[in-house]
Amino acid sequence: MLPPANDVFLTEVIRNGLASVAEEMTLTVQRSARSPALREAGDLSSAITDGDGNLIAQGRDLPIHLGVMASAVKALIGRVGKASLLPGDVWIVNLPQASGNHLPDVKVMRPVFCGGEVAAFAISLAHWADIGGGSPGSYNIAATDLWQEGLQIPPIRIMRQDTIVADVLSLIIANVRGAEERQGDLFAQIAAVRTGERRIIEIIDRFGAANFGAAMRDMLDLSERQIRSVIEAIPDGTYSGEDYLDGTAETGPVRIAVDITINGGEAVFDFSRSDNALAAPVNTTPSVVAAGVDYFLKAIAGERLYPTGAALRPVRIVTRAGSVLDPASSEPVVAGNHETSNRVVDAIMNAMSPAIAEQLCAGGCGSAGLTIFSGRGPRGNWWTFYETHGGGSGATAERPGNSATRIHLGNMMNTPAEFIEAEYPIEVVRSAVRGESGGAGRNRGGDGLIREYRVLADEVRFTATFERRLTAPRGLAGGEAGLPFRISLVRDGACTELPSLWHGSLKRDDVILVESAGGGGYGAA
Repeated sequence: MLPPANDVFLTEVIRNGLASVAEEMTLTVQRSARSPALREAGDLSSAITDGDGNLIAQGRDLPIHLGVMASAVKALIGRVGKASLLPGDVWIVNLPQASGNHLPDVKVMRPVFCGGEVAAFAISLAHWADIGGGSPGSYNIAATDLWQEGLQIPPIRIMRQDTIVADVLSLIIANVRGAEERQGDLFAQIAAVRTGERRIIEIIDRFGAANFGAAMRDMLDLSERQIRSVIEAIPDGTYSGEDYLDGTAETGPVRIAVDITINGGEAVFDFSRSDNALAAPVNTTPSVVAAGVDYFLKAIAGERLYPTGAALRPVRIVTRAGSVLDPASSEPVVAGNHETSNRVVDAIMNAMSPAIAEQLCAGGCGSAGLTIFSGRGPRGNWWTFYETHGGGSGATAERPGNSATRIHLGNMMNTPAEFIEAEYPIEVVRSAVRGESGGAGRNRGGDGLIREYRVLADEVRFTATFERRLTAPRGLAGGEAGLPFRISLVRDGACTELPSLWHGSLKRDDVILVESAGGGGYGAA
């Protein structure tokens, strides 16, 4: 005899079962993808939603991905309708207004049917090393519109009745560099969502469709109650804060501002004072802003929260159309995914520090520190290697910051030096902690890292996209700021510091020197 539908123990069993399904989906991609960024660095995420697109479960993956994946399902339902979804479907999308964030993050979705109805969706997000556009790696730092950043894919079937839609696949592969690798990554994602479907059906068969549906509703309601309790613990009032992107040579620093109103168990996060959108790839989407708010509330919670879409029910998020956080659909957004998103979190932290400083950390590296090397192999085929670089995390009232780590919305691993040197014409000369780069304080900020890459080919194209070069990670409660981020080109003995957005050609024996930012200190030293 199965327990009744409102049995809290059954809900917990199903919740953990679905979380395990998401973890297995992530492992499926990592073990079968072609791209090193997926296999080695883990730039991917997996999630499960209910039949209406509400997030129910997720892997221990990247917070920025997990905050936007459910929006892709809701956009799919809104655009094509549930009646158009069929067993054996797999849908693909990367269009920002339909999938939440930048073009390289490709989402693959599989509807899971039970009794002829859509009971859930399995979703795999993977960052493709290239999605076309004007620059290898699809980080076109000169882009002034979205079309220059790569191929835009609206929600479309890539698999029908468990058969690849060959015409759609051919169209996609013809518009990206590294076609074999991209196709392998896509097939890995399809394998993941099919695995997810199989495991979800096993759970439904074991516990019954009614219990499965009731458990998902219970998870959503519990998540809402948990977030309300987090908000209630914050003193009522209005709090304002801001932080800055480095911007471009033409714009200078770009303000990200927030006004937060706390009223009992509800909150309003108003970003209307943020600067206008730029004709540069640092804009981002309201879905990414929501991911930053969601992350912040979970980060200050004293307990582990259910990661569901109901976490933002008590929250209203306001963005201003035409701003850097709510640009027109034609604006470029590729770097906003991991740079501007972290400034959203930092602006919120700055706003809340007068009220709950002891629950917060000082400023951290907060940049992906992205480097992209690319070139042509002996047969003329493109190769692309991209890497993100962690840095120091900010100190807290209780402990020093961590060194050489990812913070806030990032959660990638380093690509091992041995793998880089085996696959690409690049030598990793040095990997080290950047000593004394964390800010001083009662508790010191974590140190950044150093990584040096030497070019071993006659010509390699290189792109750098990073932040915290001009605005260093701040200290908190009297702590000092950490050292800023630097990426430099060393050529013929001369060292040239690069701007936050840079693209150019490298020659043999050029060295790229990455020195990531340290975290801010907490409390007066």
